[in-house]
Order: sequence, then C-alpha cells, then structure tokens
Amino acid sequence: MKGLFTGRIIRTQRLSPLSHLIVFERPRGFPDAAPGQFVSLRITSTITPLLRRPFSIMDLTGTELHLLVKVVGKGSDILAHSPCGAEIDIAGPFGGTVFPSPEKKDAVFVAGGTGLAPMIFAARTWKRDRSLGRADLVYGAGCEEELLVSLCGEDFTAVHSATIDGSCGFEGDAVALLEKLVEEGKAGGGILYSCGPTGMVRAMAGRAAARFSRHLTSLESVMACGVGACRGCTVPVKTDGGTVLRTICSDGTVFDASEIDWERWEE
Repeated sequence: MKGLFTGRIIRTQRLSPLSHLIVFERPRGFPDAAPGQFVSLRITSTITPLLRRPFSIMDLTGTELHLLVKVVGKGSDILAHSPCGAEIDIAGPFGGTVFPSPEKKDAVFVAGGTGLAPMIFAARTWKRDRSLGRADLVYGAGCEEELLVSLCGEDFTAVHSATIDGSCGFEGDAVALLEKLVEEGKAGGGILYSCGPTGMVRAMAGRAAARFSRHLTSLESVMACGVGACRGCTVPVKTDGGTVLRTICSDGTVFDASEIDWERWEE
C-alpha cells in the first residue's frame, strides 16, 4: 500500500557538514514499510525544484518516520534546513521488492554514504521481531566527519569503519575492508546485504560476494516518478530468456546482485 501524506518535521539533527537526520511525525494512515522501501518528497509547493526527491526509510515506528538526508543539491539543501513544524508532501512507501529477513542467520551489512539508512532500518526491524542473528556492519565514507557511526547505536553486533583518506578506521573503501574481514575469517558464509554507490556494489559483486550464501542489494538511482512509469531508473537483469530492463523504483529497489547484468549496465 502507498499513498500521499503530509508529514510534519518534529526533530532535525545535523550529523556532519553535509548529512542531516530528519524526523517526521508519522502521518496518520501511513502504511507499514519494509527494509528497502523509500518515500518520495515534494520539497516545496513551487516548481523549483520540480521533481520529487527519493529518500530511503531509515526507521519507521508507530509515531515517527526517520530519513537520512545528504545535501547534494537545492532540494536536499532545502529539506535539510527546514525548521521543526514544517509540513512536507510525502508519497509512499514505494518499492516493489524488499530485503528478506535473514531468519535468525548471521548477516553482514555493507553501506556506503547514505546507503547506511536502509541497513539501519533492516537491522532495527529484524531486531524488533527477533529474526536477526549476528549482524556486522561494514561502513565506508570519504572521511571521518562523514562517517555517521553515531546513528547506529546498538543496531549491529559490530561496526567496521573505513574512510578513503584514512582519517578513521580502515584506510580504503568498504569493499576493500570487507575483503580483509573475509580473508581474516571475520565475515562470510551468511547473507550479504548492501546499499551504496553503484561502483561499490559492482565491485563487491565481483570481489567478495562469492564468500556469502547470497548477496542482496538496494540500488540507488535518480528517480523521477517513483512508480516505474518514466522508465528513467532501469537496470539490466539476467533472466532465462536473456537480459531485461527492470525499474529500480518499482521492480526494486532490492535485487539479487548475481542477477544484475553488470556488463550491460550503463548509468
């Protein structure tokens, strides 16, 4: 189920120079959502910015909706600096496929940047219903100030951090850190969940995913409509009949990484 709602901001928190936590009062009638789903926001009542902006759900409780917002343009900048009490047009929750529960098995979550949001939502959801075993987070960012580990709380059994500039944790990206953990016997064998830049997921699918029973990823993309109508967020997926194009917003956002035709995907 999905619909159109008005969300009222009840709390904001600046997490870093670019990233903000925006907490909405859960709109009346807003449906339950599952890890991997997202909402699409109309930031202003004007035509600037024209298109809605998609944001992965970071948490959804009986009273609150949490979003992680990174400022990358005018729309996200307006949202990040909206005051408490501001009302925002929210559509959703969207997404045709979601992350399946690990059913009490061990899991490794790999996140890059704001890809942290659906990983937190998954861990919190499965801890609430007691369907999560050991949960390791492998999380990468460009530098220490954009490494948002303070958001994780007790969501994960262990958090392994990486920064490109080496200012905190492992020096390198999340994929290289995952490879290191696998080589040391500290990860592997369970289910691998991921969300982050396409390059990160592509590299992981080729270099580390074979050590896990399954690799499921929530893909990131620019989404103009959010319902699959505009076909602007397609990804090539391998089927028995060949490669077909699926929309990330409505057929996804979650895909089995082994089924993506990485050679044919041109972003």
